[in-house]
Amino acid sequence: MKQKGTPNPTFSKRAVGSSDSPIQSISTRNPVPQEYHSFQCQEWHPPPTPAYPDILSLPTHIRLITWNIDAAVKSGARLRMAVALNHLQELIANTHNDMPIVIFLQEMDPKDLQQIQDTDWIRESFHITDLDAGNWGTPFYGTTILTDKRLKIEKVFRVPYKSNMGHDGLFVDIAVKSRNTSSSRTLRFCNTHLESLVADPPLRPDQVALAAKHLRDPCVHAGILAGDFNAIQPFDCTLHTDNDLQDAFLDLGGKEDSEEGNTWGYQSMRDVQEKFGPKRMDKVCYCGGVDVERVERIGVGVMVEEGKRAKMRSWGALDWVTDHYGLMADLVVK
Repeated sequence: MKQKGTPNPTFSKRAVGSSDSPIQSISTRNPVPQEYHSFQCQEWHPPPTPAYPDILSLPTHIRLITWNIDAAVKSGARLRMAVALNHLQELIANTHNDMPIVIFLQEMDPKDLQQIQDTDWIRESFHITDLDAGNWGTPFYGTTILTDKRLKIEKVFRVPYKSNMGHDGLFVDIAVKSRNTSSSRTLRFCNTHLESLVADPPLRPDQVALAAKHLRDPCVHAGILAGDFNAIQPFDCTLHTDNDLQDAFLDLGGKEDSEEGNTWGYQSMRDVQEKFGPKRMDKVCYCGGVDVERVERIGVGVMVEEGKRAKMRSWGALDWVTDHYGLMADLVVK
């Protein structure tokens, strides 16, 4: 079911963290390596180091899905997450078999992580970067990445942002094949959740600059920065160009401040909608040897099951799975 007046193709963001949290100092913002996990022998384990795949088996095309599930809404969280996972499964089922998938999730509650780990299709087909909140900058919410088991993960690490809310960039390096040279290359993904609301001085410019710096590492063929950009101020519109990044929505002909680009503001409480208005909060940006062939919104009008909406409303929650639309982008390595 789609909300009346909502375009069928995306997005959003609101604050969850405490404004009293200490800002990360520059000295603590170096990459922090972390493990990833695979479901084996009925448990999640760090997988053994795989043999390096034959170059002919490396992908040139990858589908990226990014979605903020809104950890601030605790009422009916398990119901909402179950519907969100079903929606993701439908998107994956409609993806061509030859195209591996990477999924970025933002605002995960620790209980969401457990629900993800208990989901059969994820156990069968995906690695996960996080089993609990141990790698997050706050114990309350954070990011995770699901990576198709057909992909070769080379490295996983986080880079703490200068943040009042414990936000960071979560990076995964994937081995890919260059379409132009047929040689092995590294495609670096960064799942980002930029600072919410207005800060003085602004924090999002520094956060994008730090993420972009790691995407342009000399050992990296191309980089993808995607997720919840919390773009609510005029300077947010130029953060990609300020950091030599390309914005997939704009590159494919979209217009800033157009309704078809907005990803937030249609599935929120009315007072929040009226205060902030619709925004293009969620984005896919990129640099280096990669193109984005298409980007579209997902999660538009996705609600909990009809028979359970009255219960959600009795808890003071809305019917929608989340206040954000997500994005789905098709990447091709040059």
